[in-house]
Amino acid sequence: MRPDRDRHATRLRNRFRAVSNRAMRRQRLVHSLRVWGLRLALAGSAAVLVWFVIASLSPWPVPTTLRHLAASQNCDTARAVDLAPARRGEPGYWAENDRDHDGIACEAWPPDRQRVLR
Repeated sequence: MRPDRDRHATRLRNRFRAVSNRAMRRQRLVHSLRVWGLRLALAGSAAVLVWFVIASLSPWPVPTTLRHLAASQNCDTARAVDLAPARRGEPGYWAENDRDHDGIACEAWPPDRQRVLR
């Protein structure tokens, strides 16, 4: 009779362990979903806020404004986003990219000899 009780106790212990493991996995999953859900909600809210600020403050459409902001790094980037050369007041114009301060940023350098001779 003793071996039957030992086997029954072992079986019960294994079942309790399995139920407990499932509960712990579920608890960890719920916790992860809450944490990541909160992070995604905050990131989404920040993105919407940035989009709204850009849309309301910029005179250009949002995609053009984003390209303009990217062009601030240097002239290679401005050319890559297709905003160079840019005149003062146009998207893509940044004073630090205007070498000779003539109002045209990221122009070909050195200037054409034909234009200089005229």
